[in-house]
Amino acid sequence: MKRTLLLIVLSLAFVGLASCQSKPRLKLYMPGEYIDSGLIEAFEDEYDVKVDLITFDSNESAIPQIQANSYDVIIPSDYAIEELVAKDLLFELDPAKLTSISHDDYAPGLVGILDALKDAQGGFDLLAYGVPYFWGNVGILYDTTVEGLSTQIETEGWSALADPSYYVMFYDSSRDSFMIALKVLGASMNTPSTQELADAETWLTDVAANDGVQFLTDEVLDNMLDPARHDMAVVYSGDAVYLMYENDKLGYAVPEEGTNVWVDAMVIPKNAEQVDLAYDFINFMTTYDAMLDNTYEVAYTSPRQDVIDEIVASEEYDADSYVITVGANDEVFRYNADFKQMLEEAWARVRSS
Repeated sequence: MKRTLLLIVLSLAFVGLASCQSKPRLKLYMPGEYIDSGLIEAFEDEYDVKVDLITFDSNESAIPQIQANSYDVIIPSDYAIEELVAKDLLFELDPAKLTSISHDDYAPGLVGILDALKDAQGGFDLLAYGVPYFWGNVGILYDTTVEGLSTQIETEGWSALADPSYYVMFYDSSRDSFMIALKVLGASMNTPSTQELADAETWLTDVAANDGVQFLTDEVLDNMLDPARHDMAVVYSGDAVYLMYENDKLGYAVPEEGTNVWVDAMVIPKNAEQVDLAYDFINFMTTYDAMLDNTYEVAYTSPRQDVIDEIVASEEYDADSYVITVGANDEVFRYNADFKQMLEEAWARVRSS
């Protein structure tokens, strides 16, 4: 009897395993902790499929993996998408297959920055290859209990980070750090002159010498909880949303000198094995309900204006960090292989100093 029961249990287990293995599988490649896991489960149930979620730490580490492996949907950032297109690795999307979101659904600020990107010299049409997933900017998260700090940031902008009397966290990134230095100098973060780049390196090297300065990454998610360990921290707006939700003693400011406005988008690589299922996933994730659930969970800003309106109306998150206002001096990072190499070499010198 026991032997018969064991055989039945094993048979059912094998049937379940075989059923799971026979389902279509979508390979999703994206940053870690950047999606509501409940949405993946809902998609699997609705389409009777299995999603293989593979994560990456940075766009820079993801690109070699994309070149070497097959994925069905990838969620990189704007400049990485431009690089993937330059390397002929992405499909141009079929608008007729995108049924859940249209141009009219996007936030006007997002449309404006993408139109500027498209119309710039050597412009890039991101919407031809990607469907926006989240977007945001880079700014200064600061401790509002530090007397006079808010006024100083408002008056000095990015230059406040160079004040040696504060504990400051820079994001350990060549792009984000040089963006700040170049904006302090009034230069473009995409097309600086050789002299401007050298001056930016000098500025960063001088700031890095301050005793209170640290170059970190995701540690900010712990360090800026109450009590904050830094007076100021350079952060992505979505992280500011989360931290301001957890710590009501924080403020967020985007200096008028300009910043990086970034867009992460869902794209389909040319070696995808499940192209139709990839479109199904994109359409599922861009419905109002899915994007609302996703932004509540992840805290980054939705590309849909109706979702943004709902978040503001609910007062769930602080509008100062959640609502993205595109300034006159803001830019989107562009892909330029030669400049990328120059930036990495300059950053290596700054960090070694």
